[in-house]
Amino acid sequence: MSRPVAMERGTWIACVGPIGVGKSTLAEVVARRTGALFVPERFGDNAFLERFYGPDGIKRWGFQTEVSFLTQRVDQVREIEALLSVGRSVVTDFTPQQNLIFARITVDPLEFCLYEQLYDRLFGALPRPDRLICLDADLRTILRRIRSRARSMESGIPPAYIRKLRAGYLTWHETPPAPTLWIDTSKMPIPSDLVARAAALDAVMHSLEPETRRALFGREG
Repeated sequence: MSRPVAMERGTWIACVGPIGVGKSTLAEVVARRTGALFVPERFGDNAFLERFYGPDGIKRWGFQTEVSFLTQRVDQVREIEALLSVGRSVVTDFTPQQNLIFARITVDPLEFCLYEQLYDRLFGALPRPDRLICLDADLRTILRRIRSRARSMESGIPPAYIRKLRAGYLTWHETPPAPTLWIDTSKMPIPSDLVARAAALDAVMHSLEPETRRALFGREG
């Protein structure tokens, strides 16, 4: 009797970075280019988010907001796990590990200890991205992009919060949670038109070494 052939696991690529660096834009185009499924972050389902971005919201609502994101993230990662197990590749604009970056700057140290324990218990056995594309931009560019997309709940984000987020992601230069490609999007256009997005991505991809393109897409193109 012949043995059943094991199905090859899909690949998970995550585009990550602070608010306003263009990760959702790039993730969507990478998914189209690779034939993978784009799985966007479900940030709109967080009932605490509007309060978090309100006056004194980070201090008052930080822990509740981060725990809410954590439970939503678990559900999404379980869905991704099911897709990967049947050979589907996915591209996301988030990674579970980023929750720790956000929580570290929004909750007090005692709450963070509890949060980290919850994170370890919830995500210990779940898959993580195989590769990261970590995007960055200078603070002025990020703030300009946040203003241009005119999301009312983001209008009160203090620059100091964005600065801390950038610093959190930059620690991954030394200890990346997965093989990581770093891209500075400060001078990269983030257009709304899909064709223009693809052109912007092509410009970025052609600036990479052939080995890097093969690692991301399985080919140089």
